[in-house]
Amino acid sequence: MSYRLKLIIMISLLIAISFSVGCTVLISMSFQNSLQAETEAALDSYEAIQNTLYLLNSMGEHTGYNNLKDALTGMAEQNVGHWQALSLRADNHIIYQSSGEQLGSYTLPALSNSQCSYIRINDEYGHGLVVLSTIAAGTASLTLRARFDLSGVYTARQSQQQLFFTAYIVVVVLGIAAAIVLSFAMTRHLHRLTTVVRKIAGGDLSTRSRIPSKDEFGQLSRDFDAMADKLQENISRLESEMQRQESFMGAFAHELKTPMTSIIGFADLLRQGNLDENTRMMAAEYIYSEGHRLEKLSFKLLDLILLKKDSLVMKRVMLSNYMAEIEKAMTPNLKKKGIRLVCRAEQKPAVLEPDLVKSLLYNLIDNASKAMDGDGIIAVKAAAIPGGCQFFVVDNGRGMEEQELSKITEAFYRVDKSRSRQQGGAGLGLSLCKQIAQLHGGSIQFASKPGTGTQVTVTLYGKGEMRK
Repeated sequence: MSYRLKLIIMISLLIAISFSVGCTVLISMSFQNSLQAETEAALDSYEAIQNTLYLLNSMGEHTGYNNLKDALTGMAEQNVGHWQALSLRADNHIIYQSSGEQLGSYTLPALSNSQCSYIRINDEYGHGLVVLSTIAAGTASLTLRARFDLSGVYTARQSQQQLFFTAYIVVVVLGIAAAIVLSFAMTRHLHRLTTVVRKIAGGDLSTRSRIPSKDEFGQLSRDFDAMADKLQENISRLESEMQRQESFMGAFAHELKTPMTSIIGFADLLRQGNLDENTRMMAAEYIYSEGHRLEKLSFKLLDLILLKKDSLVMKRVMLSNYMAEIEKAMTPNLKKKGIRLVCRAEQKPAVLEPDLVKSLLYNLIDNASKAMDGDGIIAVKAAAIPGGCQFFVVDNGRGMEEQELSKITEAFYRVDKSRSRQQGGAGLGLSLCKQIAQLHGGSIQFASKPGTGTQVTVTLYGKGEMRK
């Protein structure tokens, strides 16, 4: 069942039930008020008849009661009492009676002299009110019974009910028509949105709802169109990334270059020979440790880039010792380029993923060295901050233009493509640095001026599972 049909049914039912309940209550209240008024009027007439008889009886003789009979006859001829039937008895003797069959055999006990009891009845003569009372007449007791017609009240109620049924049918028909009009008016925007959703689901990403109203549907339309714009933008970006997927697989080797550089550098020392035992053991140790790190790093990169893992196993490290390891690993290769590496760190602990952060710093140092044409200095500083740590990598190389800073962390982006190709770069290193920082719940920021150099600030937090 569609929402529009549900809305039509609900509005129609609401109109029908509201009108029905309202008219029923109104007719019932009107009937009760009329019935009460007619009953009181009948009782007033009965009381007037009763008072008249009591007065005549107290003034006349208590034998024969001709004066009472004459009075009732006169009142009947002039329709003064407005009764439907009336009888007056003295014990078992009938003094006066009119239409006695309409009085029936209803018996009502009188409460006391000058008081009466009554009952509403419905028989073949219609609806009526039967009233009974006694009048003291010396040693005798007079019984006055009267019936008053209440059919007019019930007839009026029946007329009102017939009018209600006629009006009910008209109101329900008009209500259904109004419900149809209202439902179409209220759901036309929803229908428009549904049509647009179907078109977008079918592949037409350029379709927009553009509902100009200022109500909730208008706001929903604007939000939906904004979402569709964002969706189209994301899909376009995904299509662009898919086109570069093949290039990415080739550039994956970039991240493996840094540990390989250390291995090659120390292997070259061993190949040259003429090394003392300590130097040879140190070179072999670095080759072994960097080869082992390369193995672990390859699995981490596969998890990070291919499997998109976002949880890390953290370790607590001493920043001073950690920076000393980085300085020892990077210094030999940088010396060949005439670049001096200076690492400084506080003697404080920090929680991070050691291998990935090493990869981050190696990439930053490697990028800084590529920005130098000759002698230069790369300074790396580590400091503890509340909840994490910060690394500062500063060089005095060529620097970059300001418009380049927002793009350098994009995958495969290279500031100087010809120079990057000559140096073996693929534009992936800084993109990976950004991901590593984000996985630590931190960020990476760049500040640079052409001809002056570049400063990179990396903020990391101990986000992830802590390994003891």
